[in-house]
Amino acid sequence: MSARRILAIAALAALIILRIEPRLLSVPFHRPQLARAYASFADRLWPEYPRFLEGVRAHTQSGDSIAVVVPTFDWDRGYSYAYYRASYFLTGREVLPLSDSENHLQLLNFRSAKYIAAWRTEVPRAHFTVVWSGAGGVLLRR
Repeated sequence: MSARRILAIAALAALIILRIEPRLLSVPFHRPQLARAYASFADRLWPEYPRFLEGVRAHTQSGDSIAVVVPTFDWDRGYSYAYYRASYFLTGREVLPLSDSENHLQLLNFRSAKYIAAWRTEVPRAHFTVVWSGAGGVLLRR
């Protein structure tokens, strides 16, 4: 190898090493702590909502259809979070949104759901059976 090529490789290596943020080198060694921090960051506005969803998951079966009711139906002010977070926690179940990105109510989804997961919101309980309540909400079955 020529001296010029060795010098070019050394210069490139020095540039790379000098531009790496030292904190990034420690990321692989702190993965569990970072995972917990990032998971809690996702739920900073509604910290108890994941516990509610875990309870819903424990009391339903794969393939069940579940409509999610939360304090807001405004897509950009929280319903999108509630819907997508429920879809994540309730993998294997069919999570039916009751609102869409245009803030139109999807009442057909409410009628076709086997379960209604209502968190921090009162839902008329006529024609429903309470399956579970806890973590700020209730799970109702038709």
